[in-house]
Amino acid sequence: MDAIIRTLSSPRHGTQLSQSTTQPQPPLPPNRYIIGDSVTTTRTFLGCCPNAQSYVSFSTHLNQFVLYPLPCNKWSCRSCAQNKTKRLANRVAKASPNRLLTLTIDPKLYFTAREAFDATRTKIPLLARKLRRRFGDFEYLRVTEVTARGWPHFHLLVRSGYIPHQVVRKLWMELTGATIVDIRQVNHSFHCYTYLCKYLSKMHELGWTKRHVSSSGHFFPKEEPYTPEDLGLAEGTFYGQHPATLLKLGYSGEEVIRFDAHGFLLPHAPEGFWDKDPRDKDTKTPYLGPPLS
Repeated sequence: MDAIIRTLSSPRHGTQLSQSTTQPQPPLPPNRYIIGDSVTTTRTFLGCCPNAQSYVSFSTHLNQFVLYPLPCNKWSCRSCAQNKTKRLANRVAKASPNRLLTLTIDPKLYFTAREAFDATRTKIPLLARKLRRRFGDFEYLRVTEVTARGWPHFHLLVRSGYIPHQVVRKLWMELTGATIVDIRQVNHSFHCYTYLCKYLSKMHELGWTKRHVSSSGHFFPKEEPYTPEDLGLAEGTFYGQHPATLLKLGYSGEEVIRFDAHGFLLPHAPEGFWDKDPRDKDTKTPYLGPPLS
């Protein structure tokens, strides 16, 4: 990386680079950042999960050290919940559901919301099997929601042929005792995307279950498994620190560059990272998940 004189600007706007103190250059582009004293500003630049940990390795392809934030991927984390919702919504749009089926529960039959959830969620696959026997294809994505009083109910994004409302209502009543069922046609997959973004983004934790969604075996179309670009990553090290903290402690005043949807180029390894030349280590490429965008 070229040696150039760095001049500091306000923490909010990051740091600027210039050839001299009398001729300031424009601010750094969005993918470049000089680590300052503000962990909050660095977190904003990284744009990752607030509970993330750090993975540092050496790329033989880029001939440079790289940092990957590792998100917690929990629904209770707002950042991860939003990212998971967007990825799920994109997959659902490709699945092309054509119906929205709402299945309720009867609160009078249960003592607690958890009891109602456990008793009724297992009946949904049974309902699907009964409908398949009579009407053919029936694939679904189940979304669990709660009422204002905290009782669960289920929205199913369904891909199927015509299914009579009265048949679904009768079967669901036989399985659970609940009598309120609603089924309506979805005219365009975009509505499913907006539905998931709207409801899942505000339901980060249900309290009595971590499974917000589930699906039948053939609801999603087959996808090619995602594999990150072969960067020739040497065996790296996991850090319990958030990437912003790691950068502040080890790279204050130095430039960090975002080079893809996940990774950041580091000017050098963290102190004590390697006990020998990293180029001598076996190269490994850990799975880092699909891009967030």
